[in-house]
Amino acid sequence: MTGSGKIRMSALIVEDDRNVSAMGAEFLGVLDLDVRQLRTAEDAIEHLQELGGNVAVVLVDIRLPGPMDGLSLARRVSVLWPSVSLIVTSGGPEPDDLPARCVFVAKPWRGLDIVAAAERFARADHSVHSVRL
Repeated sequence: MTGSGKIRMSALIVEDDRNVSAMGAEFLGVLDLDVRQLRTAEDAIEHLQELGGNVAVVLVDIRLPGPMDGLSLARRVSVLWPSVSLIVTSGGPEPDDLPARCVFVAKPWRGLDIVAAAERFARADHSVHSVRL
């Protein structure tokens, strides 16, 4: 909890490249989110079940190890947790069938790209604190 008694919102980064994950965590951290770095879609589902409505943003790479890829995770999140903002990223082309409330950011991305995508959601629903850069 924060000093005001409110529960701090979280961001999940679902990325198997530790360097990319760390960079995303650094940039999403400026939005005053509790950032959690995960390697698989299955880990993300587990965290979402635990944190529920306290997750504001999920940044997910399409290619992930394990049985579920990032696009499948994004689809599941959009149905089960519709208030969660989704940022999907990949070194490949943008998929034609992204779920609702989802933004695609191509790799290699810059941190500002991720912050800007998260801020667009913040302006829309105020679940993420805005930040001036």
